[in-house]
Order: sequence, then C-alpha cells, then structure tokens
Amino acid sequence: MTELYIVLGILGGLLLLFLAILIIRAAMFKPPKQEPIAPEAVIVDGEKAVRDLAEMIRCRTISDKNKENECEEEFEKFKALLPTLFPTVYEKCTVEYPSDRSILILWRGQTHDAPTVLMSHFDVVSVVEEDWEKPPFDGIVENGILWGRGTLDTKGTLNGIMQAAETLLKTGFVPKCDVYFAFGGDEEIFGYGARAIVELFQQRGITPALVLDEGGAVVENVFPGVTRPCALIGIAEKGMLNAQYTIKTAGGHASAPKPHTPVGKLSAACVRVEKHPFPFRITSAARAMLDTLGRHSTFLYRIIFANLWCFSPVLDLLTRKTGAS
Repeated sequence: MTELYIVLGILGGLLLLFLAILIIRAAMFKPPKQEPIAPEAVIVDGEKAVRDLAEMIRCRTISDKNKENECEEEFEKFKALLPTLFPTVYEKCTVEYPSDRSILILWRGQTHDAPTVLMSHFDVVSVVEEDWEKPPFDGIVENGILWGRGTLDTKGTLNGIMQAAETLLKTGFVPKCDVYFAFGGDEEIFGYGARAIVELFQQRGITPALVLDEGGAVVENVFPGVTRPCALIGIAEKGMLNAQYTIKTAGGHASAPKPHTPVGKLSAACVRVEKHPFPFRITSAARAMLDTLGRHSTFLYRIIFANLWCFSPVLDLLTRKTGAS
C-alpha cells in the first residue's frame, strides 16, 4: 500500500509540475511593450470616396459562367465611369485594356526595375435581390452605411487605390518605383482578365517586386479571446480543387429501385473524401500569427497558445469545429 501512495504522490507531483509549467508559460505570454505611435495625417476626401463607391456599385457588373446572366453593357459602363471619377489618374497615367475584362493602369515612378502591382476586381457575384434589406445595386447610404454588392468584394479596394492615386497625383507626387493598377472583371468565375495582364507582363519582361491583392481586413472578435481590432495580412492561400464524380450503373425503374442507388453511392464517395482532410499542421506564418495575437487573448486561451507543443490537438479540434482550419 505504501508503494501505491508513493507512486500516486509522484504522479501527483508531476501533474502539479506540468500544470505549473502551463500556467507560468501562459502568464509570461504577454505582448511586448510598444511605444505609442503617432499616426501620420492622411489627406482624404471621405465624401468623394463614398460618392464614387456608390457610383461603382450602381454598375451591375455581375460575372457568371452562364453568359445569359451577364450584361456586357454594365461592364462597359463601369470602365467609362472611372475616367469621370478619377480624371487625374487617366490624364497622367497610361491606361490599357489587355482584354475586355481587365484594366491595366501604369503610374510611372522614378525607377522602373522593381514595380509594384496593386490588384482588385470590379465584377461581383449574382445576388437574390429580394433577400437584401436594401437594393443591392442602388448604392444607398443610410446612417453611415453604404449598401451594395461589391462594397467589400472588392470595389471598395479598387476605390481606395484610385482615391489614393488621384489625391497624390494632384500634389505632384512621383512614386519611387513604377506602380501598376491591375483590375480584373471576371475574378468571381476564375476568368481570363487577370491572366491577360500576366501574359502581357511576361511578353514585356516585367517582374513585379511586390504584388498586393485583396486579403484580410481589420476585424474584431474573430481571433479567440481577442477583442481588439486585428489587421490580418494574407500572404498565402490554400488553393482549390474541382473534382467530378462519375458513376455508371445499369438502368432500372423507380418502382423497383436497387438497395444502393447511384445517388447513394456518389454521396458515400463524397462522405469518404470529407472524412479524410489534409493533416493538421501549423505553418511558420500561422505560428507567427498565433504567437502575436495569442498574447492579446484571454488567460484561458493564452494557456493554449503559449503551449502549442502540448495543445496542438486541441487547436486542431477547435479549428475543425469552427471551419477555420
């Protein structure tokens, strides 16, 4: 009996030591001290930016694989709108149309060897209009909110790029390196607009030093335990795969179906694939994000993020449950 007590005592001591390590690491897992940052003054005409974005929203630039659901006139309307909203950009920059669904604008800098490419797209996905609180293509502004399809994805980005360029060009500012604005009009259907721009770059031997596209945003209450606004910079994507399942069976009649119909077999195949996701791993970029944001989280979550060597399976479970894996 004495030996049992000794074993239990040792196990209890090890457990207390283990818990102490977790808690101490979490207590030390705090954000570094930061000196107050004095924000630089930004000159922007907010009212113009809102008006311009509302005008863009009123162009029903819906891209759809079924061309009957598209309206080419709306895309032409959008392209004709931009020079009226940003006349200085169109006067001082070089504008090209590599395809009917792409716009390429060159803002020449002091040097031309390491250009920057700022990307966005001006097409939007289709919309069930009766499901909206406000008409999606009216560009209504109410109580400080602009309603419309494309405000976020991503005419808002395009508007921001153009507003900045218009403002800076009026002051005579010249960027250090060339800046290209690459705008596609069929991103939502994985079209050829962006591809046409890439092919043009390849033909001209243009190799960008920086390409900035849509990505994260300044969000709140997204990261576990963090209530402060977080600015997420996306540097990679998981990628995508289109898979087609096909099954061939003998004919039959609905009055006498077989025990397993083709639909059931295809469904079972889909379930088998779904049950075998890629294995969980934390990339270096994801680890840096967890280390940075985790330090601003609540203490319970800090126990997890400060001890990923122990709690990676817990993080795996959390992300699979929330769809954030």
